[in-house]
Amino acid sequence: MENDGPRPTYTLFWEALSGAMVVELVLEEIGASYERRLIDMANGEHLTDNYRTLNPTGQVPALLLPNGDVIGESAAIVLTLGERHPSASLIPSATSAIRPHFLRWLIYLATSPYMTMVQFNHPERFTSISAVHGDLVENAKSRLVSQFEILDGAISGSPYFFQTGFSAVDLYLFMLVNFFPAKSEIFQNCNKLRGLYEAVECRPSTTRIISNHVVT
Repeated sequence: MENDGPRPTYTLFWEALSGAMVVELVLEEIGASYERRLIDMANGEHLTDNYRTLNPTGQVPALLLPNGDVIGESAAIVLTLGERHPSASLIPSATSAIRPHFLRWLIYLATSPYMTMVQFNHPERFTSISAVHGDLVENAKSRLVSQFEILDGAISGSPYFFQTGFSAVDLYLFMLVNFFPAKSEIFQNCNKLRGLYEAVECRPSTTRIISNHVVT
């Protein structure tokens, strides 16, 4: 939500086709006041001294907390927000039986398909040899299809990932599917994943921010 009133509680440093999408979805779900600041990575803004002072890794997203701290890594931000706003029930409690499974799949999403998606959308970040960019994209596409099939097989709930209901894992998985242009290739063999995607797509939080993260 853009805010012209009092100083926002959070500031999200973002770019399209980045993990900022799941952070913005979580911010909407918890009803937080926040503002977005676009980081133009194509023109190297993430490498400037100003941004590296905030986030030494130069990565997007980053989130400025109310106390002035800045954290990076999309999964870490999701966990932080979920635990700071427990009434939204996006993160299972520490004593919940589902907690270990939630952490397993959240970390898997952030370290496997997310990184494969980076290769798919930004092969230039992996090599400066433009002649092999096409091969990198095709390799990433094949691995993404396999990873989405693994995730489809792990879905135990309906329509959401866990039988216990909606969680931040659903938001993270929705983001990754949303970034993949050939969704029909995924959904052909992943009916549960299709149902999850469509359920999250209809949530008010998604409809409010989806236009900020359109794949062109």
